[in-house]
Amino acid sequence: MNNCASISYISSSYIELTRTCHQSCGYCGFFRSDDSLLSIAEIKVRVADLARRNATEVIFISGERPQEFPHIQIALHNSGYGSFADYLIAVCQTAIEANLLPVLEVGYLDPYTWEKFSAAGCSARINLVPAALSEPGQALENSRGRNPSMGKACIEAAHAAQLPYSAGFVIGIGESEEERLSFIEETGRFCTADPLLQDVRLIPFQPVPGSAMSGRPPLPFAAVEKAVAALRRAFPVHHISVPPWLFYRFPELVEAGLNDLGSVPIFSGDPTHPNFDIPCYETLKARLETHNILLYERGTLSTTAAINRPEVINTIAHTRSLIERRNLSGLNLVDNDHCFVCGPRNHSGLHIPMNKSVEGHTCTFTWTPGPAYQGYAGIVHGGVLSTLLDESMAYAVMGAEKQTLAVTADIRVRFLRPAPVGVPLKFVATLVGQRKNLHFARGSVILPDGSVLAESEGRFAEIIIHGASK
Repeated sequence: MNNCASISYISSSYIELTRTCHQSCGYCGFFRSDDSLLSIAEIKVRVADLARRNATEVIFISGERPQEFPHIQIALHNSGYGSFADYLIAVCQTAIEANLLPVLEVGYLDPYTWEKFSAAGCSARINLVPAALSEPGQALENSRGRNPSMGKACIEAAHAAQLPYSAGFVIGIGESEEERLSFIEETGRFCTADPLLQDVRLIPFQPVPGSAMSGRPPLPFAAVEKAVAALRRAFPVHHISVPPWLFYRFPELVEAGLNDLGSVPIFSGDPTHPNFDIPCYETLKARLETHNILLYERGTLSTTAAINRPEVINTIAHTRSLIERRNLSGLNLVDNDHCFVCGPRNHSGLHIPMNKSVEGHTCTFTWTPGPAYQGYAGIVHGGVLSTLLDESMAYAVMGAEKQTLAVTADIRVRFLRPAPVGVPLKFVATLVGQRKNLHFARGSVILPDGSVLAESEGRFAEIIIHGASK
């Protein structure tokens, strides 16, 4: 491809530890003062799920200094942790044990606390503001210690602790263009040569429901474009990214210097901007390829100083293997909970709990169709029945342990009798054979009296990437 550009991304997810925060930044709608603390047991469940889906990093997000609130202190004490830092170290350990790279987005910490994370295997996100903005009515009027100087001090503390970090530039919150561009330039002179700096993120303001600035308009695109160009000049060798919700403007920003999409939270969405959907890999790829831009996956860590830490060597090796296989594959199958049949995050989906419907290589579930799924009056649309038969056979092929990853090669459905709306329909599918990388399954739709309404047969192609079944 002539004049082809490349852009990278990280297969990522958020886990919210607590929204409790001692700050009150006007542009933020995520944090509040009364949120509970996520237990380590629940964190392990969520981390294990991300590992099963082959994510490579997990961003643990919380409010800044939540331990100042009594209910968080009590929760830490009841869990056996002497401090919030001790809790965060345990959180990072759960990720490392699951071969996920942990990233902390927990606000500004003091040098003593940063030092505690020097051997935790994590990296940090440090979000910077370009101006003080502390006057009445400004974005940081009710914030404590949130200004450019404190951001610089936080970077210095992370560096002293030998902690890898990424720098995020929060812009469009009331600063002037001169303040914005000067701050980017000054920060570049300050830390662009730091071997612990992994990447640079631009975070343009977007109004968030519940924030003090929810009525403020977002920064014009021309200003965002100019900021990306300023970052490219200030950080000439680093990954420079923007949030996923600027998805439709990615190609134009590539021309300004964008070379990375950063951590794309395809498994969880972005809790800081819940009103924006996160595009998945195939959507991103299709959008960029029309502009002659190739998309590839990268790891969280990008410098020798960060990669060679002994506590992450095994995790780095695991994530590199995943990334290499996916980059070389022509098909990237990601379960981001938006499946029409079973995805809990798909607001228009059927929400059938398929994971709980499989025993061995047999899938059985019951679904009662409403009038929204009819073709002719009172009769379920045949395409809907075909979809559910396809899904049930696919789960039968994959099995309860999901050891096999497969996609539909072809299916054949025979409709024997009309399926009535409003009646419980039982779907049963079973794996019936295999030849090389093809798996064969059969399925049926059955009324409560045992009458068979439809039967199906399907062939499913197992996805094998360079000799390893994912």
